Amino acid sequence: MSGIAIRYDLSGLEAAGRRLEAILERAGDFDAVLDEIGGAMVQSVQERFESGTGPDGDRWKPSIRALAEGGQTLVDSGRLRDSITHAVEPGRAVIGSNLVYAAIHQLGGEAGRNRSVTLPARPYLGISPADEIEIGAILDDHLSGAVQ
Repeated sequence: MSGIAIRYDLSGLEAAGRRLEAILERAGDFDAVLDEIGGAMVQSVQERFESGTGPDGDRWKPSIRALAEGGQTLVDSGRLRDSITHAVEPGRAVIGSNLVYAAIHQLGGEAGRNRSVTLPARPYLGISPADEIEIGAILDDHLSGAVQ
C-alpha cells in the first residue's frame, strides 16, 4: 500500500506470546479477527472525517476551503475518506490510504507549487481510546471461545 499507513504489530507481546500461541492454536485462523479489527478501524477513521477530529479527540484546524464554502475539512470530494482501507498481513492489520496526498494531510507540511502552502497536521489515522476498547472487545469475543 503506497501513500500512508500505520501498522499495528502484535508480535512484540513477549510475555503474553506463549500463552497466546496456545490459545491461537485452539482459536483457529487469526486472520479473521485481524480482518474484523481492520474493518472496525476503517469505520472509525471514516467517522473522524465526519466529526473533523483526530484519534486524540482534538478537532482539526478548519481548512480555508471548508471555511469559505461551509464544507468539511478534508472532505472536498470525499476521495481521501473513501480511500481508507485495510489489509491483513501476518500478525497485523494495516489501515491506510494509497493516495499520494494522504501523508501530507496526516502529518502536515509544505505542499503546492514550489511548496508555497503549509498544511497543518490533521491526523485521521491512529487508535483512539474508543478504538482500543473496540479492539479489546473484538479480541475478547474471538478468544473467549478458544479459551473455553
